[in-house]
Amino acid sequence: MKNWGLSSLSIVMLFFTIRCSKPSAPSFENLENLKIVSANKTKIVMSGKAIYNNPNDISGTLTHSNVKIIVNGVEVTEIDQNQSIEVPKSSDFTVPVNFSFNPQRLLKENKGFLKNALKSFLDKSLEVQYVGEVTVKVVGVEFDVPVDYTETVSFGMKYE
Repeated sequence: MKNWGLSSLSIVMLFFTIRCSKPSAPSFENLENLKIVSANKTKIVMSGKAIYNNPNDISGTLTHSNVKIIVNGVEVTEIDQNQSIEVPKSSDFTVPVNFSFNPQRLLKENKGFLKNALKSFLDKSLEVQYVGEVTVKVVGVEFDVPVDYTETVSFGMKYE
């Protein structure tokens, strides 16, 4: 009888040790459906979805984003916002990404822009890089998840 009690106690302690382990940091996976929504000489609007993965058996909350947007090598804007997005347990989750920038900034800050702009317009694409981090809170523990992703984005527009 004494052995049975000791065995039961050991099993319960093992269960709680496994279940109460420290949560792991979520990870940035990629960007999906990134596209240019509209473009003119004073404003380019882009949107897409950032995909992250929460490996924990516990849900959490994305609380902050701080990501710099770099287009053709020039930092054009920064997303710095507090937010509250539910993070489901043990799965991928999406965060909407929407931003706009003035293309004139590319002219002013990049001496080689005309060459790059001509190539971009002939290719009908832009190289967009996202660098920064988002903060995810899981069981009261905050994780800064690094973001460093580059993608070539097609204009997706017809010129006549």
